[in-house]
Amino acid sequence: MGKKNCLLIVATMDTKGREAAWVRDCAREQGASTFLMDIGILGLPQVEPDITNKQLAEVAGCDLKEVIETRDRPQGLDAMQRGGTAYAGRLLREGLLDGIIGLGGGTGTAVITSIMRALPFGLPKVMVSTVASRDVREFIGTKDIVMFHSVADLLGFNEFTRLILGQAAYAVCGMMQKGASSLGGRPMVAVTAYGVNSECAILAEGFLREKGYEMMGFHANGCGGMAMEELIGEGRIAGVLDLTPHEIADDLYGGYCKGIGPARFETAGKMGVPLVFAPGGLDNAVFSPVYPMPDQFTGRRVYRHDARFCVRMESPEMERFAAIITAKLNKSEGPSHVLIPTRGWSEADKEGRELFDPAADRVFTETLKKFLDPRIPVEEINVHICDPAFAERAVEVLHTMMKARG
Repeated sequence: MGKKNCLLIVATMDTKGREAAWVRDCAREQGASTFLMDIGILGLPQVEPDITNKQLAEVAGCDLKEVIETRDRPQGLDAMQRGGTAYAGRLLREGLLDGIIGLGGGTGTAVITSIMRALPFGLPKVMVSTVASRDVREFIGTKDIVMFHSVADLLGFNEFTRLILGQAAYAVCGMMQKGASSLGGRPMVAVTAYGVNSECAILAEGFLREKGYEMMGFHANGCGGMAMEELIGEGRIAGVLDLTPHEIADDLYGGYCKGIGPARFETAGKMGVPLVFAPGGLDNAVFSPVYPMPDQFTGRRVYRHDARFCVRMESPEMERFAAIITAKLNKSEGPSHVLIPTRGWSEADKEGRELFDPAADRVFTETLKKFLDPRIPVEEINVHICDPAFAERAVEVLHTMMKARG
């Protein structure tokens, strides 16, 4: 049995050792056990670490002495990242990791959050960072990392810095004391959604609840889809209603929801998790002043959502989307079912609305049927994707597959 409330404190102890020691002392006041991990590579630590940079380098197969002598900072940082990730994983397996807190500037934040991203969802993760007020997508990825802005640089040990560090320490200790909720209640079903077809997911939740499931919704905004894939891979998801593959369109053409990663649409199949797939939102790609529309779409039909606007995807794009989806679904080792609403795939793709084009939608369906493995059923249903009948049918199909798998 491991100790209770074990907190891993990660920092460059040669530059932020005083701050790390303060966090350690605050955590111990809250009853936590602590480990100091040193990811500094050039200077001597200001405080004695429990896990040294030499240990991390050895785990990573790196000669730290050579790094110091040559002042090869990139190689040293890579070793700290790989060694720190491996060491944190070992503590977790041994029952000695209930939470992690990191202290860093730009480089330290990059190294420490990489370690955090390798840890499971639900484990408390707090990053005290000088760059937490900026765009932190690259640091957080899909994980539940709390970015805690240090306000002042972690340079100079003063009353204000001690206040901020203490608050961060109390925050992570509070999370550890709360603990992660145990799983094992109702089976969890993952459902993808986004603005112009979110009604479909809202309706699905009621039908899922009637069948004895809980729903976990994922915003199909790039990061959301990747987070769903990770949770499926961790074994937390019992079934998937992937009703909004809209991310493909944005990823291909630089839209608002780009950045889906290589594993998108594949993890359920690899894990044998029952999957219902529908083409929600594939009728459009979303652009904005920050994510400009490519010139090739000039003159296309447009639906104004807010500052963002949805641009109609036509036959060439539909063929491309279908090819991508069939290649993904054909890898599946589990039960899959494609459900296609024939009256539109988003609120903008309804009869009488700006993007309604059943002929273009049909190109996707016919291409999909042509290349999809025959063992995967393709069912067309004469409703709109946001009609209650569609959500009800999608849940019924998934429920049948889940029951068949016990």
